[in-house]
Amino acid sequence: MVLRERQRFPFLGRYRWVVAVLIAAVASVILSGCMEALQSGQSNVGLPPSALPSATSIRAPTISTAVDSETSVAPTQALFPTDIIAPEPTLAPTETATVVIDQVLPTPEATFTLPTRQPLTNEQRWRAQEINRRVFDQQQNYTTLSSELWWYDPINQQHVILGTFTGDFLAQAQFTLRGQGIEALEVPYQVNKSYGLTALSPAIIARIAAAGGEDWIETYVFVTPNVAPR
Repeated sequence: MVLRERQRFPFLGRYRWVVAVLIAAVASVILSGCMEALQSGQSNVGLPPSALPSATSIRAPTISTAVDSETSVAPTQALFPTDIIAPEPTLAPTETATVVIDQVLPTPEATFTLPTRQPLTNEQRWRAQEINRRVFDQQQNYTTLSSELWWYDPINQQHVILGTFTGDFLAQAQFTLRGQGIEALEVPYQVNKSYGLTALSPAIIARIAAAGGEDWIETYVFVTPNVAPR
């Protein structure tokens, strides 16, 4: 039997002692590991917690693997890859400045309010026609050969002729008629009774009444060569 094995495996006889040495070495390693484990387990029994080895003091065994030099990767390639793109820095949002433009309002134009003129009375309008009016101390007597008796309508602002008369009449003032530049005598007249002028038209009488004239009104006579004091 042994002879057949030698014939089939001729190298076993040559290296048998090498195999026996390897088996003995492995067995001794295994036995020494078991003994150390038993001793370490027994030595820790009964020791206070402070004497026990801490978990941080136990170093994990370093496992080194043999790598073929042809397939190994350079440490710089593994630890510092060149194809990693650094992230772009994130910019903090900036506050948008709000610009407030003052509105330029137009300057209001200065307005001037003229004082409101009070309306003139009928007597004031008539007095405005008399320039340099000179009132006599008392009524004076005048006579005329032929004169026209005039009346000023303050409402319609018109000079109206009442009629023509001759003879004596009374004057209470003298003035210059505005717009004519002619001297005139201010003559009081009793409506439809004085100086023979007793047939005034109803239209004229209505205008006299509308102007506030009642029984007496102020009329005038131009100073002409036909007029003379008495």
